[in-house]
Amino acid sequence: MSEVPDIALVSLGTTPGLVHSDESFAELVRAAGATCEVVPVRIGGSGALRRQIAVTDMVEALAARSSARDVEAHAIVYSTITAALLQRPEVPYAIRFDATASLNRRGLGGAWQRAAERRPLRAARLLVPVSHGAEEGLPDLGEEGPPVERIPIPIEEIPAAPVRDIDAVAYAGYPRKRGLEVLCEAWAEAGPEGGRFLIGGLDREKGVAWLDRHRVDEPAGVEWAGQMEREEWLRLVAAARVYVNASRWEDYGLGPLEALSAGTPLVTVPTPGSFEALPMARQLGAELVSDDLVSALRAGLALGEGERSAYAARAAELLVPYRREHVLEVVRERVLPALGIEPSS
Repeated sequence: MSEVPDIALVSLGTTPGLVHSDESFAELVRAAGATCEVVPVRIGGSGALRRQIAVTDMVEALAARSSARDVEAHAIVYSTITAALLQRPEVPYAIRFDATASLNRRGLGGAWQRAAERRPLRAARLLVPVSHGAEEGLPDLGEEGPPVERIPIPIEEIPAAPVRDIDAVAYAGYPRKRGLEVLCEAWAEAGPEGGRFLIGGLDREKGVAWLDRHRVDEPAGVEWAGQMEREEWLRLVAAARVYVNASRWEDYGLGPLEALSAGTPLVTVPTPGSFEALPMARQLGAELVSDDLVSALRAGLALGEGERSAYAARAAELLVPYRREHVLEVVRERVLPALGIEPSS
């Protein structure tokens, strides 16, 4: 940009979800009448050192500080707490985050991160968690702590397919985190004869290799969708009878929220973390949320057409605060003024 932007968004972007989250926030800032420059964090060769969580966070924090060193803007937004850990900007700043170190960096491996996050959190002009769980995970910052404004990732309205010809879908791009072996064991027990279970995010070679490591047979009916464009994936989610989740940890959980937006019932284990869709899933159908994924999946697949339509209608009501128009109003009326930005008309 030829002029100094209102906001520089320092984007760590280490996962597709973070990239989508940052792009979404930048679009909201621009739609609210401010200019926004996305500053990608370049990790470079030091990325090979990311083998243990304490080292990973240090490498990413150093890379974020280096990438933001010469940035000029009237205000800065850091896309994660890790990106803000070592920063000392001279302009007002906010931190947007899906989890704190206090929440997801427990134990010895997170000791320095938990201690280090208090300074940038306390000095921020505004804290912007994306979920209720992230907000609840904030450490005690005392009476001088900055205001907190929750800004979720907007969830678009996704039309359901005319025919739901896929029995179940799941995303398992990171098989360990997503519990791929748990998903397949549940499907092997509860999936209908001749049914279809579509798994996105990885191909068959990678999926079967992971199952072999855990001595789990590839069940009948599994279709490996691999990597695909987001629009195509959402089309498949909207054509499914249920969306199945067995993740071991969720910092936000965009996929399950998108499933609810498509009116696709969420069958899930009670994944720990700031899993935004979990309270909704319990309200919508407690029998579909269980440590026993087999029984939850059976209950989800047993839903009739009328029950599924009622579930979709209730889900749409719960998602109203996540729609773009609602989130945009909060950005315009609360976030920009807190950073000293006066939006253009």
